[in-house]
Amino acid sequence: MKNKLRAILVKQSKYSESSLILQFFSREFGHIGVIAKGILKKNEKQQLLTLCEYELIAYEPKEQGLWLYSEANLISNFSVYPNSLSWATAETGVELINQLILAQEDITTIYDLTIAYLKYLQQVQDNAVLIFWRFLNRITILSGIGNPLTNCGICKKAISTPSAYLKSKGELICEECLNDINISSDLIILSPLGQNILALLPEIGNHLQEIKLNRAVINEINSFFELYWQVHHKQPLHLKGLSVLAQFYDS
Repeated sequence: MKNKLRAILVKQSKYSESSLILQFFSREFGHIGVIAKGILKKNEKQQLLTLCEYELIAYEPKEQGLWLYSEANLISNFSVYPNSLSWATAETGVELINQLILAQEDITTIYDLTIAYLKYLQQVQDNAVLIFWRFLNRITILSGIGNPLTNCGICKKAISTPSAYLKSKGELICEECLNDINISSDLIILSPLGQNILALLPEIGNHLQEIKLNRAVINEINSFFELYWQVHHKQPLHLKGLSVLAQFYDS
């Protein structure tokens, strides 16, 4: 059966001298693999670009397996960004989405959020990694493990500015609770810059120019989100793009 889908091209790999295997994230079915026979024989204008959104026409497999490519028409070009950092940040966001196991009822919401993320990044000149963290936080919430920024992991009260986090829980703690517990290897104190970023994250798009990032705080925030994900999902979050993003900043 031929289907018409809206889909982001995530990855393409060679299958034969003239054919490709295309990995798409579609609005209708989530992650799908598509075999495009003979596509490399077509002219350059018909070649596909990763990160772009297409109207994909393909034949659905009768059983689990690869879809069969028919054609694809460009909807939005998300392959071009103001600089290398914004492009790498877009790649890291798509890498995150590609690792998710999605419930059918969540696919449309996450697809639309991903499109909004890629579109927003095309306007970002500085500190694009801040937009990735906001995106990661939203995906974390949608994945069903809660919002890591809202409540203290000890007193459970709403938290405005986090002071530290506990490795065993992967959760932030407030300043009041920090004063009442013993310093231990389980406790990670956040830097003042790290505290400020996490406090501002829901509205971080308004603060891109004023925040001065460095590699240490990049690794600090990455480590917090990775730990929260691992503790609550019971599996690690491995994103190669996170280490790439840190390389854009001085130590």
